[in-house]
Amino acid sequence: MDVFGDNDKYKKFLKFLKQALTEEADIQQRIQEIAANTQDAGRMLKSAGFADYKQVDRDFDKNKKTKDILKEQTKTIEKLQACNKEQADKIDDLREKCRQQAEQLQELQRECDLQAEEKKNLEAQVDEQLWKLKNKNNELQAAQTEIDRLQQLCQQLHAEKKRQTDKLAQLQKKLSAWEREFAEPAKFYRLYKSLPQGIRGRFTDIIADASIVAFISTGSNIEYVEMFWDSMKRNYVELGAEREALLQIFAYLLELCNAYQGEQVYMLLDDEIGKGFDDDLHMRSENCSKYSGRIEKVLLPGIWNKRSERANRKALVEWQ
Repeated sequence: MDVFGDNDKYKKFLKFLKQALTEEADIQQRIQEIAANTQDAGRMLKSAGFADYKQVDRDFDKNKKTKDILKEQTKTIEKLQACNKEQADKIDDLREKCRQQAEQLQELQRECDLQAEEKKNLEAQVDEQLWKLKNKNNELQAAQTEIDRLQQLCQQLHAEKKRQTDKLAQLQKKLSAWEREFAEPAKFYRLYKSLPQGIRGRFTDIIADASIVAFISTGSNIEYVEMFWDSMKRNYVELGAEREALLQIFAYLLELCNAYQGEQVYMLLDDEIGKGFDDDLHMRSENCSKYSGRIEKVLLPGIWNKRSERANRKALVEWQ
């Protein structure tokens, strides 16, 4: 006869043992409960009047073996507990390492976030610098285009300068030749232009002074020279200190008339001092004290015409 009857208690025992083997806490206490239950089962059999004590003894022997097995299982459980504790400690260590690594990961994530933000800012700065660079390149291209234009213009100006320099050199040669040819006319032209306006105003209708050419043009005409002489005689007293300069200009204008004629047609009647008065050659000044006499001073030279052999203008002379 089975001690545990229909195996219910035995199955319950095995289930209890399995739980004891799989759980970590209170295993020893449960094993002791199993042993106690087994002893209680024997007492229950005796009280129930079971006569087959040998069978009971056999069952107890079997239970003893079971206890031995449980003892071995207990040792195994203890070893497993020790191993489990060791594994638990390792797990705790791993958890601590995981926690530390999680913290490191969070720190790295924060650094990554900061670097991402910095990267974003740098990219914005790069974009801005690229935009500025593009604008500078556009400005540089425009400046280069302007430089090319200016260089081309400079080359054109250099070429034009060379042409003008060559032309100026030619004009300078002509000017030098003209100056050599017109040095004397320019001298008397400047002398005439240096006279006070009030003096030159008395000869406005006679001598043109807008340019040297005009000065020569009117001065080489004997009619204008004779009119110049008439104005000098008429304004003799008013000419004052400018009289000497006007006499030099008059003598030069008479030379221009001869140059225009191509020969010495007209002569100055200025070498008359000491000669006797000649009504065909001379004209008395108002200061002469007597009708005739020897010439002491030539106030205004006359104009002698060699072709007609007469005086176009008589010399204005004086004696006391």
